[in-house]
Amino acid sequence: MVAMDHDLQNLEKLDLKALRQLVTLKENSRELGKLESKRQKLRDELTDIEARIRTFLGQFPEIRRYLASTGGNVRRLTPSGRRPRGWVQGQVEDVLVESDRPLTPAEVRDEIARKHPEEATKNLYLAVFQHLRRHDEFEQDEQGRWRILERETTS
Repeated sequence: MVAMDHDLQNLEKLDLKALRQLVTLKENSRELGKLESKRQKLRDELTDIEARIRTFLGQFPEIRRYLASTGGNVRRLTPSGRRPRGWVQGQVEDVLVESDRPLTPAEVRDEIARKHPEEATKNLYLAVFQHLRRHDEFEQDEQGRWRILERETTS
């Protein structure tokens, strides 16, 4: 996401002529297309390898205990530094369920950072805010605070 934001900022600096040239180059360059395909394949392979690392590390009791204490966070155990898929979602939901009142995204971020100091990165607020905005199980009030909606249970 950060790389994409950076790329978009660079595109905004280009004039119309340069943008047209870039589009033409992208449409007509087989080599560029091949390289972009290869990059995507490598990204997919990296995602697979990271999942395999998590699986491998999970077979050791001392590491499983560490993962349990960090909510499944393997960022300090692997060099990728990426949060596991769904980690932010789980944390946001936990914070809002535990809260007795609606919270601002900053308050949600602060609570997550208090529980998981290693996750207190610059982009944690953005990840929390985007998650709240994108999912229907959250509702925003007039003051900009968020709450989790009651889940329907089937019996």
